[in-house]
Amino acid sequence: MIPIYTSNSVKFFYFIICYILLFISCNKDIPYLDAQGHRGARGLFPENTIEGFRRTIELGVSTLELDLVITKDHIPIVYHDFYINPNICLDENGDSIISNNRYLIYNKTLKEIKNFDCGSLNPNIKRFPEPPRINISGEKIPTLHEVFELIKNYPNRNIWLNIEIKYHPEKRSTAPRDIFVKEVIKIVKYYNSTNIVNIQSFDWKILEIVKSIDSTILTAGLLDYSTIISLNDSTPSPWLNGIHFENNGETSLTVLNKAKKYIDIFSPNWELIMPNNSKFLGARVTEIQNNGFTVIPWTINRTDIMLQLIEENVDGIITDYPDSLLLLMNKMQIQLKKN
Repeated sequence: MIPIYTSNSVKFFYFIICYILLFISCNKDIPYLDAQGHRGARGLFPENTIEGFRRTIELGVSTLELDLVITKDHIPIVYHDFYINPNICLDENGDSIISNNRYLIYNKTLKEIKNFDCGSLNPNIKRFPEPPRINISGEKIPTLHEVFELIKNYPNRNIWLNIEIKYHPEKRSTAPRDIFVKEVIKIVKYYNSTNIVNIQSFDWKILEIVKSIDSTILTAGLLDYSTIISLNDSTPSPWLNGIHFENNGETSLTVLNKAKKYIDIFSPNWELIMPNNSKFLGARVTEIQNNGFTVIPWTINRTDIMLQLIEENVDGIITDYPDSLLLLMNKMQIQLKKN
């Protein structure tokens, strides 16, 4: 489903409005909600770009969600993939990139990375229709430094950064974990920003390293169905830092409790916390929260799913369409989380 204001179904529109009114009437204590723009606002602007982040901030989000990889000269840059994605970027000559694995970012210096145009292309026009999405030609891959410089321009907005460190535990596609994490934390500390960031990763070993360097930095354990399943009876998933899902109760909560020393926030694929979903992992949102974890699922672009997750009392929602989420929150009189 695309955002509510682009729907062609009048019946569905009235259904959503009635649903909202019913929800409000049944919920007197409307909570705060963390509205997170996924890769900025991927459904509206070029993902993980400075102009995309700027426009997302001006929409009114509380948090920018972004991805990090690292260059050959060990500079953390804001990008989702280990290779330059031909669906997102043009090469240094402004031409299309033919191969998915032509440009490994870890083999490139920052100077070389800055030659790519990553704002001119829509990676999937069917998924991200135009409008509302727009392209912004000439946008370069930013550094983490540049993102911190950007949010300095909005001192009264108290923007939070949800920073994902991209690391694959079975592939040598980037710098070693300890080097990568140290470079990221070095920048966070340079901007005195340990109190406005959390670091997330699918690779839970990354999160343990973060806590070993600075225990005050909040961490978020990302989880998808594909990253939780063990390889066999004796070998756990390579993503979960040695925790064996099937041998530890087979619920998201039992696995989280094993990682409680280094995970503060649970950030799952939204299907994993929906009781009526076939991928539900046996623990409801409130049960997870009662065990000390904040719950912020990803990536929710359908307003009906947003409503269901709000009913489940999630702490935040990560979306490609934060404008739709903010509109929904306004209709439901839900306040934006105060960072």
